[in-house]
Amino acid sequence: MNNPDLSIRRGRQQFLLLAALFFAPLLLAVVFYFFLPQLQPSGHTNYGQLVAPAQPAPDFRFVDAEGKPADRTVLRGHWSYVYLAARDCDTECQQKLYQMRQIRTLLNEKRPRVRRIYLAPDLAALQAAQALLKPTHPDLHFYALTGEGAAPAEFFKARDPQALYLTDPLANWLMVYPGDANSTGILKDIKKLLRLSQIG
Repeated sequence: MNNPDLSIRRGRQQFLLLAALFFAPLLLAVVFYFFLPQLQPSGHTNYGQLVAPAQPAPDFRFVDAEGKPADRTVLRGHWSYVYLAARDCDTECQQKLYQMRQIRTLLNEKRPRVRRIYLAPDLAALQAAQALLKPTHPDLHFYALTGEGAAPAEFFKARDPQALYLTDPLANWLMVYPGDANSTGILKDIKKLLRLSQIG
């Protein structure tokens, strides 16, 4: 014969056990967040330096190789790797462009979502760079600074002349990679961004 009191006690014990299993992780999370922040994990999964929060591009003014005016809208619609070039594209510059090209090539079918932008200091430098580089970099977008509007070097806080700056399809500066950044880490970041984002 079943004992009703025993069944009730067992039911209560099971309910309390389930409640403890449900609320214990929540309680631990609250304790760690508010009272033991030093024990929270501090690692990150991105390779490049994340700009947090992302910064919208200011009023950039460019010209293309034909001297036609362009503005920050050249950064919209695609994920863009921006390279701030010097007057001449030396060996290090060409190595950086090669690295950018290989990363984009390895994206396979997602390659059209990403573009490479070469920003020359003026139109003469742009035209010289385009004549030199276009045969081996046909997908590279060339623009020159006009000296008007915002200065990209100031916006990107440029220090390393071989750095890469990643902007998102809304023309926000998102990440920066130093000159010695390796291709594997950069590729891993952009693959993750393309997988998580439906824009661009």
